[in-house]
This record gives sequence, structure tokens and C-alpha cells, in this order.
Amino acid sequence: LWGCKEESQEERFVMEGIVAEVSDAHVFIYEEQSGISRVLTKEEAISKSIQSSSFGFDDKISHIEVGDKVKVWYDAIDHSLPASGHGTKIELIKRP
Repeated sequence: LWGCKEESQEERFVMEGIVAEVSDAHVFIYEEQSGISRVLTKEEAISKSIQSSSFGFDDKISHIEVGDKVKVWYDAIDHSLPASGHGTKIELIKRP
């Protein structure tokens, strides 16, 4: 388990983070960092070794924008750097 808030829920996993990149059915999130007031790019999060993950979804996720804080439910993830997995649900927690 890594730094983003992660918990098991009915045999699914949940992760929270800030959206650095989003497309129709894909999102890249990183662990929220204290002292950083701006949204990092995917490349910045990776280069700073901030815990991050990329999730692909079966459906479009058009309601999510770069900079949003989100909660992602997923059923599988690899632990490469950055990690990647299959998202099953995404929920907006906070918009900047």
C-alpha cells in the first residue's frame, strides 16, 4: 500500500489523490502534498517521486477535471512506478 489514502471496501480498493491528467476514460492521480499549492503535472509528480497511479475506466469520466481531488475505486493495480490499474468508480471530493 502506498501514500494515497487506500482502503479495502467490499473486496474493492479505494485511493484518493489530485488529478494531474485526465482524458475520456483515463485519469492520473498523485498523493496530495502539504506545502504545494499548485497542481503538478504528471511528469512533475513522477520526477519528485510522489506516490501516483494511472487508472483506466470502461466508461467516460467527463465530470472530472485536472486539479480535482478524487476518490477512485479499483479492482486491480500493478505496483510499477507509477502504478496503473483498472478503475471501477470515480468520485469528485473537491474542486479547486
